[in-house]
Amino acid sequence: MTDDAGVLATLQVTTDLVPSPVEVRTLTPRGLGADAPLLLLLHGGGDSASFLDGLAPLFDRLWGSGELPGLVVATPSAGRSFYLDRADGSQRWETFLFDELLPQLVATTGAGRGGDAVAVCGVSMGGLGALRLAFARPDRFVAVAALEPAIEEATRWPEVARRDVVYRDAELLASLYGDPIDEEHFHANHPRALAERHGPLIAAAGLDVYLEVGDEDLLHLQYGTEALHRQLVDHGIDHEYRLVRRGNHVGPSLGPRFADALGFVGRSLARRAGAVEPSVPDWFAAFVHDQEAVRGYRRRTVLDGPAGPIEVRLQGEGPVVVLVPSLGRGAADFGPLSARLARAGYLVAAPEPRGLGASAGPLDGLRLGDLADDVAAVVAGLDAGAATVVGHAFGNRVARMVATRRPDLVESVVLLACGGRVPPEPDAGEALFRVFDGSLPPDEHLEAVRTAFFAPGNDAAVWADGWHADVAAAQSAATGSTPVDEWWAAGGADVLVVQPAEDRIAVAANADQLVEALGDRATRVTIPRAGHALLPEQPAAVAVALLTWLDRRRRR
Repeated sequence: MTDDAGVLATLQVTTDLVPSPVEVRTLTPRGLGADAPLLLLLHGGGDSASFLDGLAPLFDRLWGSGELPGLVVATPSAGRSFYLDRADGSQRWETFLFDELLPQLVATTGAGRGGDAVAVCGVSMGGLGALRLAFARPDRFVAVAALEPAIEEATRWPEVARRDVVYRDAELLASLYGDPIDEEHFHANHPRALAERHGPLIAAAGLDVYLEVGDEDLLHLQYGTEALHRQLVDHGIDHEYRLVRRGNHVGPSLGPRFADALGFVGRSLARRAGAVEPSVPDWFAAFVHDQEAVRGYRRRTVLDGPAGPIEVRLQGEGPVVVLVPSLGRGAADFGPLSARLARAGYLVAAPEPRGLGASAGPLDGLRLGDLADDVAAVVAGLDAGAATVVGHAFGNRVARMVATRRPDLVESVVLLACGGRVPPEPDAGEALFRVFDGSLPPDEHLEAVRTAFFAPGNDAAVWADGWHADVAAAQSAATGSTPVDEWWAAGGADVLVVQPAEDRIAVAANADQLVEALGDRATRVTIPRAGHALLPEQPAAVAVALLTWLDRRRRR
């Protein structure tokens, strides 16, 4: 061992959750400072904590080159546990790792104490375990890197191909999932099922995800890994994926592959620590934006509405998704969401409300039905079939009214920050009215925006502008002139309710009442660290919630 090599040590962890004591090997670079990151490194099936010993030279090299910051690495001996809480409860490896091992490692090593300072990496069985851990509780990790993860292509046990279980005999499967196989337990613990169930949470947490597998993996793990990759793409979950040419499950390719995976973890930790990444040159971004318009991928059009012209921002191609904005705000709020939906294969239509852009029509004496008819005219004018209608905040009322009046034009409804029955928190409600007061000084106006629309810690300055008092007054009057029962149930449409966890305007009780009233027609997703604004606060999480919903409906 050289003088600057990392220091290996052994811990014995006593627990009632799994066979005890559990041997844990740790590796620490010399001179490591306080509050360093922590990396949980999970070995493959049948290996042990000594797996870390063989990788120690690689860690030394990556630390020396700066590709990986100084951190504590820990590997527990787990046999062929698959890091799973067994169906019969006899061994609870996932619970042990989350609730006992990680806290003990933080306490004994001092690493991982920062909020963005824990990562998990694994190979084969350990890759499966790493994905399950990170997807189950994405807020606990900054990054997950899975090499050749031992996952099946199908998420339902009766559909699993024999090819995908050649490395597990009946006795092992029975010990993990029961005899006969507990199908619900199997599905609930599959990384693909976890990614679908927790996708918005993964996006909201900003979890960095790395997947890789060899294209000649003799255990056939490329099929399950590729299926997970495709699912993450379809659902808009950002990740890095590598299919390694001539890579096998074992052999010389694994060394460089581990270096690549750990380098990904290093870059992720550096970003969370504030490292500045190179940005796309402005000239290139402007060029692509212009070409999207030239080629018709991004465009504006004016359609005939029932009371006048309607300006519509269009992006992409495919099934139609119509976006209806918040009170007194315009279609520009949907820019990032439109881009993500369009990339995923949808034609996104964001009409400007009456009184904004080229959209015209009377603003006096409106009812919600009038505004719903404007949106229905957009769907009909596009002549591309029934649409998914997405309403944000005030727009949720309009979306539900469209589904009520024109069910033939609505495939489903998505409600972002939906209210209607339970009033806002008093100070937030007062702040909502102040955001349309043009006489307020800029600092007071921004404080009103922050109070009404943004969760603590989120940047309200992005919504300092874009408020249109005359449009808001007309829309408010339309709401007041229309009984809630006319639009509350969204006709007979299926509804996705996307509830910001810290919404003080459309408080969660509204979503509770709606989901209870609609029963099987409603699905609810809660987005953490978001208020009533939602769109600028958690754009990726909102996109994942929508894309998961849309993909699920396309596969029915």
